[in-house]
Amino acid sequence: MHPASSRSAARGAFTLVELLVVIAIIGILIALLLPAVQAAREAARRSQCSNNLRQLGLGLHNYEDTNKSFPFGWLLDMRNLNVQVWGTRILPYVEQRSLFERYDSRVPALNEAPFIGFPAAAVTQNLQVIGTPLSVFVCPSAGDAPARVYAGGLPANAGGQGVPPLSISWTAAPSDYTPSTGVRGDFANLAYANFPGGAGGSREGVMPQAVVTAAGGSMDSSRLADIRDGTSNTMVVGERIGGPKLYWKGGKEVGSTTGSSSDPMTLLAKSNGGGWGDFLNGEHWMRGSLYDGSPGPDGGPCPINCSNLRGDGFYAFHPGGCQVLLADGSARFVSETIDAFTFASMITRRKGETAPVP
Repeated sequence: MHPASSRSAARGAFTLVELLVVIAIIGILIALLLPAVQAAREAARRSQCSNNLRQLGLGLHNYEDTNKSFPFGWLLDMRNLNVQVWGTRILPYVEQRSLFERYDSRVPALNEAPFIGFPAAAVTQNLQVIGTPLSVFVCPSAGDAPARVYAGGLPANAGGQGVPPLSISWTAAPSDYTPSTGVRGDFANLAYANFPGGAGGSREGVMPQAVVTAAGGSMDSSRLADIRDGTSNTMVVGERIGGPKLYWKGGKEVGSTTGSSSDPMTLLAKSNGGGWGDFLNGEHWMRGSLYDGSPGPDGGPCPINCSNLRGDGFYAFHPGGCQVLLADGSARFVSETIDAFTFASMITRRKGETAPVP
């Protein structure tokens, strides 16, 4: 080969230093682009989550128009210990009529229900229904729904003597949305410290709990007209990550339904109301948590993204806050730095305080 040709071929090759520089530049570009890509993906997930809330809002409004009341958050019938939840009630109004027609609301979806007199076949079918993953109840930012099977449970007498009369269990597909039954505990006391009358008076949310007594007493209705604080100022449903895991501030996992049966956090996870057909999903009296997510003596000052424990807070994997459905049917992003009074006033429907939604 001619010497000139050899020199030309040598000049056309990359040196090791040049190759390393190119790799470094590519790495820097990827590092710069990755946050933008992740932000775009989160924006898409948040948009879908917002669409879910609006679809739930349309379903709830159609339910209210048809039944002259919003559904209860959850119901306990003391005459036969039947328990029901809002998620199963609105199925026909969120394009799930066929699933609703398979569900018997006269029967609780509990594995042990046949032992207290309910028909086994209907119980089995109800459990199959609430175990069905439904995209309208799942926020994409919270992760893959089929992988988040929720195994719920309560020990005997958890709600008082004979309620339930034996330990109960159920399995449900997740729900990342829950109503707020009302405001209580340390969060209520903090929120209304400077409000006339303090934390007393009506502190119920739009979908409160309902109890039918042994005598068969009637339940209060909750209509749009009963939202005296204004439909654009009052929330109906908010994000609270469902499924088998408990989270504290910053996505820290602190408990799971798959843990040891003697672990206190496992027991809390099992009673967290993490499924759309789980009756405890609608029992969410807001008491707040401490800022690290841990529970205070009776709650705490933090209402958003500190804990997804039932009653301790709303919780989403959206940076900086969570989304809520307002009673006028709109969805709104609420910052985790919202003050206690404003958020409490968003939850209650007729306490008489009105703070504009930020």
